[in-house]
Amino acid sequence: MVTESRELVKSLMEAKESIISGDVKRGVEIIEKTVNSSNIKEANWVICNVIDAADCAYVVETLNAIGKIFDVTVCGNLKRVISCFMRAGKDSEFVDLALSALVQKRREDQLDKILAEAGEIPAPLLLKLASAYGKIGNRKKEQELLKQACEKGLKEACRDINQIFPRIT
Repeated sequence: MVTESRELVKSLMEAKESIISGDVKRGVEIIEKTVNSSNIKEANWVICNVIDAADCAYVVETLNAIGKIFDVTVCGNLKRVISCFMRAGKDSEFVDLALSALVQKRREDQLDKILAEAGEIPAPLLLKLASAYGKIGNRKKEQELLKQACEKGLKEACRDINQIFPRIT
């Protein structure tokens, strides 16, 4: 068992290094060959390490390829998942998972950092961030982000502004 565990760690370290150095395909192949239902919990750390250390483009590519087999919500750097997808201009279920986990952990500070570090935020992601702030209880920030999304032409955000506005005033 100890030998199996060592081999797993060795393979996962190799996969992580491949992904971080830009060979995402090779890293993903190693993970797909190595990780299975009996060792997935023991192997989950590798996705957190990739999220922390890889360039954003590699994070997005890796999560899109194999992210579903891991539990990214336990990773410490959920903000980076959101930021990487935002930079790529892509929406993803991983953004939803990360936002839900941040809301559940009441990490408004992390949401604030995402906004502070982000440049141009696509309207659909503004809507998701607005929803996250609303769930945490920051109605002012929720309205502000909905207004921005509405101004970018997202009709759903305009409807949501009209629904929450009476609660704010």
